[in-house]
Amino acid sequence: MQLRRTLSFVVIVSLLFSAVGVLLPAESAAAGYGPTMESSHGGDEEGHDAVAFVVRIENISGDSELATPFAPGVWVLHSEPGPLFVEGEADKGYGLEALAEDGNPAALAEALNGMGLHAGVFNTPVGAEGPGPLLPGGAYEFEVKVTQEAPYLSFATMFVQSNDLFIGPGESGIALIDMDGMAMEGMQDVTAELLLWDAGTEANEEPGVGGDQAPRQSGPNMGLPEIEGTVRVVDDGYTYPDVSALVKVTIDKAMMMDAGMDEEMGEKDEMMSDDKMMSDKDDMMSGEIMLSEEGSTPYTVVGGDTLGSIARRAYGSSKYWSVICSANGLANCNLIHIGDELTLPSHADAMAKMDSMMMGEKDAMMGEKDEMMADKDDAMGEKDEMMADKDDAMADKDAMMDEKDGMMAGEIMLAEDASTPYTVVAGDTLGSISKRAYGTIDYWSAICKANELANCDLIHVGDALLLPTQAEAEEMGSMMMDDGMDAMEKKDDM
Repeated sequence: MQLRRTLSFVVIVSLLFSAVGVLLPAESAAAGYGPTMESSHGGDEEGHDAVAFVVRIENISGDSELATPFAPGVWVLHSEPGPLFVEGEADKGYGLEALAEDGNPAALAEALNGMGLHAGVFNTPVGAEGPGPLLPGGAYEFEVKVTQEAPYLSFATMFVQSNDLFIGPGESGIALIDMDGMAMEGMQDVTAELLLWDAGTEANEEPGVGGDQAPRQSGPNMGLPEIEGTVRVVDDGYTYPDVSALVKVTIDKAMMMDAGMDEEMGEKDEMMSDDKMMSDKDDMMSGEIMLSEEGSTPYTVVGGDTLGSIARRAYGSSKYWSVICSANGLANCNLIHIGDELTLPSHADAMAKMDSMMMGEKDAMMGEKDEMMADKDDAMGEKDEMMADKDDAMADKDAMMDEKDGMMAGEIMLAEDASTPYTVVAGDTLGSISKRAYGTIDYWSAICKANELANCDLIHVGDALLLPTQAEAEEMGSMMMDDGMDAMEKKDDM
């Protein structure tokens, strides 16, 4: 099932993040509206130099068979395999379940840091002003500083249109520094190393439509538990797009200056502090952009510019980046180049455009919500009709059963100390046999279990059955009820 309109994601995201309170660690909250969550780790205890890498996760699912958002995720640097999970084993209980089911990375990040690992949260799409989900066409970016003591990178981000699936590399992670101490060079596309994983904590429903999946559930952790589930590559009989059709992940070495270059640049800045040319450059990079009062103002992109930084200098707030993007008809609001010629609307025009865009988005969201509610009402109406039809069918069936001859309606006499043989006749079900033998249809499952039937809904005329004694049937029924209660208690514990 493909989501056909991008705007539909606005509704999905609003439902996802209203039903699930995504708690962000203090470290990520302090990151403000920047797209990365950087490490301050400059090296390890033995003095090994750190190498900085920028990891970019792009959502390219818009053209796939199942477009989906991705939720904020967790990254961790490690030396031993399996910091997030071990394939074929149950979830460790550190917080992967909350990430995979409800898009909440906070507990897992906190647990990993508590174990002495270097971990963090990526939560702010590039160009966004604050944390949020990753919609098709957007990207998360974060920086990691890697040493030989922890050369492997693992990460996980929730596949939102599912019950408990997530995308990430295998338990061994991605090697950013090899065994010879050589760091990864150049921009590398590592998408081929990623898989779609099943956390094994919640029973899977059809992707994109399941009622207990995050965009549609009424609260966190609403689905049925997957009893004795394990973390594994998803294989549940449903169809999913290839990972390569959902995300693209690249890793590139970050540009860094060594201590000597830092000192040299500091001396140069001091020598040039009174130089008019440097002063003019500083004004150009960080000063206010003077706008025309009535028409558009031309602007040429310089090094370090983003639409957010240009908007902040022109209008006093980075939130007007979307107005600049719209005014210039940019195909990709996250991609501008040095030397590009832009036109900046006047302050009044920008404010009017922003108000118009917000109202349009609000109206569209309300329209989508009304449409969804109407669809829900239609579905409930159809369900009521189906239930009424089912009730009528059951009433007809009961009437037919009442008209059966004495053999069909009469009581089956059970032996007190041993199983009673019974031969199936036309019209029999395990429920009708149970009612005639024990006075209630509730012990159909006891008959099924006693006869080790592969399908409790399928018996044939002439089948020879053994009916347990009344006491045995009651005992088996009680055990099955206890098993059901244990399963629910296990889900609550999980």
